[in-house]
Amino acid sequence: MKVGIPRALLYYRYGRFWEKFLTGLGAEVVVSRRTDKVLLQNGLGHVSSEVCLPIKIMAGHLEELAGQVDAIFLPRLLWLEDKLYACPKMIGIVDIARMMFDGRVPIVAPKIQGSLWLPHFRAGMELCHDPVRVVRALARAGRFLPVHDRVPDFPAGEKRVALIGHFYNLEDDFISRPMVDTFTEHGYRICTKDELPGSVLRSRQGFARKIRWVYERELYNAFRFLVDKVSGVCVIVSMGCGPDSLVAEFMREEAQQQDVPFLQLVIDEHSGTAGIVTRVEAFLELAERRRAAPRAA
Repeated sequence: MKVGIPRALLYYRYGRFWEKFLTGLGAEVVVSRRTDKVLLQNGLGHVSSEVCLPIKIMAGHLEELAGQVDAIFLPRLLWLEDKLYACPKMIGIVDIARMMFDGRVPIVAPKIQGSLWLPHFRAGMELCHDPVRVVRALARAGRFLPVHDRVPDFPAGEKRVALIGHFYNLEDDFISRPMVDTFTEHGYRICTKDELPGSVLRSRQGFARKIRWVYERELYNAFRFLVDKVSGVCVIVSMGCGPDSLVAEFMREEAQQQDVPFLQLVIDEHSGTAGIVTRVEAFLELAERRRAAPRAA
């Protein structure tokens, strides 16, 4: 049995876990190809123009898999710990997929509400009907869940910039490559939230307690942790994402209070590489001035 996994959204956090789990059940796993312009264009015809770029990309990945597999594995994340919810569009992506396929391709969609294990066990039973094999597959796959429990080092004199964005944006080269390449070409180490320990990202201190979206709380906590350790903060916001836009404004205000250069890049399918590079380079000029200021004093 061929089971497809779209290379989008939650794949960039749980992809290896899912691949090992499904392989352990005896499935042949097919992961959609990396995002490109053609794939994105295919997705645009299946969703409203008002949804954010990651959802449009997901639609393209789903369409890519439709004719290649016997089923598609597409978990629906409602909330994790502390009843922190995913955004409504991410919750609704399973319904979008069902409307796209209209029964052409079965969708295995475990509903995640707090724990990963029980929903995945039930999904495994849909595919192989052997509870012992499902438990063993889950146990083996569990070793591939992302674990970050150490605070990274921040050597004195190192050129660093915080790139604050969702993992499904930063790890998709189609979205992030222009800004990542520009930072690295200028000699900057890029600090992201996904290298920080869970204890930092899940903190409920201060304003973070009021944020009820799981990934926006991670963004804000990463910003608060990194803002005094970098020469500047660049925040990636998807056009049409209300939670991102709201939290980014709080970050901007706090960065200005600390006199830290701040750049907000709003991305959609029309974002051009040249424009992104120009804005990042202008932002880095401010960051360089900030680095030089203490020495000049």
